[in-house]
Amino acid sequence: MDDTDRSLGDRFADFLDSVGLEDLTDDYREHKREADEALEDAFADDTEQLATVPELAEVDKVNVHRNGEDVLVPVVTVVFAGAGEPRRSRVWEITGTVFRAVQPVFDGAFVRHIDVQCAYAGSDETTAIFRRITAAQNLLDAFVTDPTVDTATLRTRVEEGDNGDDGVPPVDWQQFDASSPAGSGAYAGPAPVHDAASRASDSVVSQCVDDSQVVYSATTGTF
Repeated sequence: MDDTDRSLGDRFADFLDSVGLEDLTDDYREHKREADEALEDAFADDTEQLATVPELAEVDKVNVHRNGEDVLVPVVTVVFAGAGEPRRSRVWEITGTVFRAVQPVFDGAFVRHIDVQCAYAGSDETTAIFRRITAAQNLLDAFVTDPTVDTATLRTRVEEGDNGDDGVPPVDWQQFDASSPAGSGAYAGPAPVHDAASRASDSVVSQCVDDSQVVYSATTGTF
C-alpha cells in the first residue's frame, strides 16, 4: 500500500513519529501539545539557569484502572545550563511551575504521579547527573486547587513523604541512572531526560552525556 492509499491521519501519525512523538499514543499526543504550550507560557519570563524550556517528554501508561481507563505517569524533563548542583530553592521554584502547568492538562485522568526528571553537569564539568522529583495526584491536586498550599508546603510534604522507595511517590530530588532502561510499555529505553540532556546544546551537561557515550562505545565496541 502506497501513500495515496493511506489516510491523512496515518500519514500525519508518521510525521509525528519522525519528530520524536512515536512513543506517544494517539490519545496523548494532544496532551503533549497542550502541556508543552502551557510550559512555554509558564517559563516565558523565567528561564534562569535553564538550558531549555521544560517539556512533557512522555505520557507513560503504567496500569489500567478498574473502570478501564489508563493510569498515567506524565514525565517532564528539566535541563540546567551550568555546572554544579543547582540551588534546591531554585529546583523547587521550577518544579512548582512545572506542576502548575502540567497538572491541569490531565484533569480528570488517573495520574499516578508526575515525574520531573532533571539533568545537570557536575562541578567537574565531566559528569552528567540526573535527579528526579515526583508527586502523586493527591498532592498535585491540593497544590493546584488549594491557595493555602504553596511551593514551600508542597516541598515539605514531598520531603516528609519520601520513604526511600524511588518507585513510589513522592520522591525528593533523588539521583538515578538515566542511561538504564526506564519506564514501562513502549518506554523501554533510557529515561527521557537522558535524551533531553544530550540535545541541549546550550548546557554543559550535553557534552558530558556525549563524552560518556563515546567512552561506552569504545569500551563495548559498539557505535
